Amino acid sequence: MIDQERGGAHSLLYGATTLHAGCRTGRAGYPRQRGARAGRAICLCFSITVPTVATAPVIDGTLTDRVWQSAAQVQFGYDRLTHGDSAEPTTAYLLTDGKFLYVAFDAKQTRTTVVANQRNNNTGVDTDDEVKIALWPSGKNGISYNFISTPIGTRYQYSTENLSYEPTWNAAGRIVPGGYVITMRISLSIMRGGSPNTWLVNLTRFEITTGALYAWSGGQSFQGTTDQNFARPLLGMPKTAATRPQPRIGVYGLASVASPVAGGSTSRMGADISIPLTPNTSFIAALHPDFSNVEQDQQTIAPTAYRRFFNETRPFFTQGANYYNNYECDACNAEVSLYTPAIPTPRNGYAIEGKQGPITFAGFDAVGFNRSDAAQSVIFRNTPQNFYVSAQRVSVNGTSPFLPGPAFRDNTVQFATKLDDLHHKFIYANYGTETATTNWITDPAQAHFAEIGGAFYGPNSFVGGGLRRIGGQYNPFDGFFTHAFDAGGNTTAMNGYGIYAQHIWIPNGGKFKSINFNAFNDSYHAAGGALAMMDLNIQLDLITRNLWEFMQNTGSSYFMVGGQLVPVTQESTRLIYHSGTSTPTSLIYAHGRFGPGRLDSWFRSTTMRVGPRGLLSLEADDTRQYLDTPDTAGLSTYVQWLERASFTYQIDADTSMAFGVRRFFGPPPIPNGGSTCTIPRAGDPGALGFCPNISFAFHRRLPHDEIYVIYGAAGQIITSPQFLIKLIHYAGAEKGT
Repeated sequence: MIDQERGGAHSLLYGATTLHAGCRTGRAGYPRQRGARAGRAICLCFSITVPTVATAPVIDGTLTDRVWQSAAQVQFGYDRLTHGDSAEPTTAYLLTDGKFLYVAFDAKQTRTTVVANQRNNNTGVDTDDEVKIALWPSGKNGISYNFISTPIGTRYQYSTENLSYEPTWNAAGRIVPGGYVITMRISLSIMRGGSPNTWLVNLTRFEITTGALYAWSGGQSFQGTTDQNFARPLLGMPKTAATRPQPRIGVYGLASVASPVAGGSTSRMGADISIPLTPNTSFIAALHPDFSNVEQDQQTIAPTAYRRFFNETRPFFTQGANYYNNYECDACNAEVSLYTPAIPTPRNGYAIEGKQGPITFAGFDAVGFNRSDAAQSVIFRNTPQNFYVSAQRVSVNGTSPFLPGPAFRDNTVQFATKLDDLHHKFIYANYGTETATTNWITDPAQAHFAEIGGAFYGPNSFVGGGLRRIGGQYNPFDGFFTHAFDAGGNTTAMNGYGIYAQHIWIPNGGKFKSINFNAFNDSYHAAGGALAMMDLNIQLDLITRNLWEFMQNTGSSYFMVGGQLVPVTQESTRLIYHSGTSTPTSLIYAHGRFGPGRLDSWFRSTTMRVGPRGLLSLEADDTRQYLDTPDTAGLSTYVQWLERASFTYQIDADTSMAFGVRRFFGPPPIPNGGSTCTIPRAGDPGALGFCPNISFAFHRRLPHDEIYVIYGAAGQIITSPQFLIKLIHYAGAEKGT
């Protein structure tokens, strides 16, 4: 999920307003927050006491129902963008009937026009104006839940337990003169571990045009809605709040009509199972999992000399992703010992995930064909949430097309720790070691990784980095690390440093919304002392109040390939209109010395609204590399294109339809670290890499069912000629709970 909330700075004061503990809404003699209506006391305190009512309020995007007058009322007094008082008033209302939590937001907005374009739930979070409530039923050490709504009632939700958290709840919103009103009904049964004395809460409001994040509980160190250190007690919650969560079984049936080259027509069944063991721990199983509904298009021709990093999209791995790879890494390349896209699709998968007090733990076993991939993780966090220590183990057993011999075993153990004073500085350290039963590792002394780093930060600034040493044979089989390559094509050690500095100016008035200046530098040497990688980059990013963004970066980059240090520089100029919204238009030009020649790259894209529910996206990218000398085939210019178009129609809040067409053609620049299509067009061997792709998807979400109708797969470079119909039924608890 994308989250435009960006880090803040550090103090525990609530603007210039004094906080009072223990106040109770509506009682005379307790403090009233500035901006409160005359004659009505609004609670400004460290807790909210929720009244219990016999009759539920109407959820219609208005506050006309008299039941709302009985609600606890709080106002948002802090803006994380300016680290001062909120520029626009927001009042939240909370009450319960013992089965549901009812929340309403009265948001005044006069500085800018209300933005509300998304009409399909769970699509485009943080691209519209929105309000959020964050809940911790079991306290800081338990699972957290976020419920989000736009001004027209489009809903989003997520949980730290499961990235596929999609239960049924309700929101209704209305845009009114001078702002908007949102009402929510959240079932207590879709949250786990709650008891009357443990609930915590925070409430925020995000304004896309200005970037303001207004908060009920905030301060100079406030990081965003999910910042546990600013969660406050939510009192008066009932005892029936999901202390005994239900098991969940998701059974799917799939029918496929396909050509013989795609495997032919077939049908199959499978199941996803979640069985709660404690209020915060579950056993997970995926039996004969199917990933035919994966549609995320991550294909790109952006030039890179490094291995490309792709996001995981398969539900068995995404649902527990929050439990793994917990480490700090500043001014570094990706360095994870668990990179699940490297794991082949398993035949069956089993996992356990949960929390117990300050301990978070998880483990899974993905059983494939002639291969098994497993991982375990344990994390300790103290109550102030300013210190943690973690350990993670990843093991692979089976056969590999990359290694000789009938079988192999690879084990990686990685440790991490961090200490943060939550005001101005932190330090961290990471360490990893790898062992294997094959010639994957010939020198154990080179199979280690170590890093130490830290940072100083303030309300709008950051300076940090680290010293790191990556052994030449430390390369976890299921991990992702950046390595240089010697003349024999083998990975080599990387010893050096990285440092990053940033400062953001938030002008008080004027044409600019924000001005961001940052600089990055790293330098690493190979085992023999030769320079293996070096980057120096300076960037200026300007965003105007009418959402024009201009970004310019300059610098140089070098990377060792085949024992030779080659330039891989791409300086860029970027212009974006409607930056950060659901309808951006981007034009990017990048150029520089790249490998054996000069490389120019253009990236052009636009998304436009077609009626109130349709979105049309167009993109045309090209790279042109001019070689110093012709290659062995006599070519002196490498030209590659990526063209794509898609149309999405949001039929209603729970139903969407999408159609896409895309094609690659031409060879990538040299050297390129990402895989690209290299299949010649029939009858034209000179047309390297002509790869068309057509896809269609229909999705309907019901309270206990999902329906998919799919042709092709946008996540693949070449579409398989197959047509799929998939039905999922969730018995017991709802999806992701």
